[in-house]
Amino acid sequence: MSYRISPKALLRLPQWFFFLATVYIGVEFARFCLSVTAGQAGTVARPAGVEGFLPISALLGLRRLLATGSFDPVHPAGLWILLAALAMGLVFRKGFCGHVCPVGFLAARLGRLGQRLGLARSLPPRLDAVLGLPKYLLLAFFLFTTFFGMDLAGIEAFLRSPYNITADARMLLFFAHPSLTAVVVLTVLALLGLVYRGSFCRWLCPYGALLGLLARLGPTTLTRDADGCTGCGRCRAACPVDLPITAGPRPMTCSGCGSCVVACPRRTSAVRFAFAGIPAPWWLTATGSAGVFALVYIAANALGLWQNALPLNMLARLYAMALGG
Repeated sequence: MSYRISPKALLRLPQWFFFLATVYIGVEFARFCLSVTAGQAGTVARPAGVEGFLPISALLGLRRLLATGSFDPVHPAGLWILLAALAMGLVFRKGFCGHVCPVGFLAARLGRLGQRLGLARSLPPRLDAVLGLPKYLLLAFFLFTTFFGMDLAGIEAFLRSPYNITADARMLLFFAHPSLTAVVVLTVLALLGLVYRGSFCRWLCPYGALLGLLARLGPTTLTRDADGCTGCGRCRAACPVDLPITAGPRPMTCSGCGSCVVACPRRTSAVRFAFAGIPAPWWLTATGSAGVFALVYIAANALGLWQNALPLNMLARLYAMALGG
């Protein structure tokens, strides 16, 4: 008996891989924090991948890289992850959002649950566009502050500050011991995600806003064969951000996940990717994004620029202080 894995299941493989890798990194980082607070530094290694949750530090590291030509020694992995996401956004649409980002993964699962429960709703396009403005305002604020609001000396001082060095530990404390305000905000965001698919990604995520702008410039487009389309609506129902396929070839909200392509009931999908104007297979963005991440990871380790270069004793002392140990 032979088994055939569907394109839908194959598209989910990189999503699940990166999500489970994120869970593993989180567990290892928690073990590292427990080891330093117990005075057992060195027994558990700090996973560099946790720096993927420090986008502000990575953005400042990018400014430093452009100004000095050297990588930030404090959180180099975070900068590599940012560079990988930017490359994905430019070449493979928002492939980072659709195939790598754990927040995007959870948002998609939450949206699917809302559909199954019959809670999912759609908004008029104009209202949806207005609600999406905050993420661009946040992006403008972070870009202006990074590239115009701080000089290089200020950036160096922040990157080497104890606060930035242990920012990942403070993030762990935030989720391990959330305040009432944090619980309320996260609950509201989750409820919104159940009703309006991908609402956080569509309306609030500045990271996704930046990648969406890059996707407007890239070679990968999403095209629809109007003559072959039956109007069944399965493509929009499968989309984790509730995007109508008539939104144009380079919609900034599109995560590039490919769900709409494989959801089409036609043998030759009426929705498909194109790369530099040439029709491309449904697996283009998934394979391309995973490939970009793999190449960046290999390059960073080969150059010795994945792990931070700070002395272990200093790290242990700073993390113990940040964690209250």
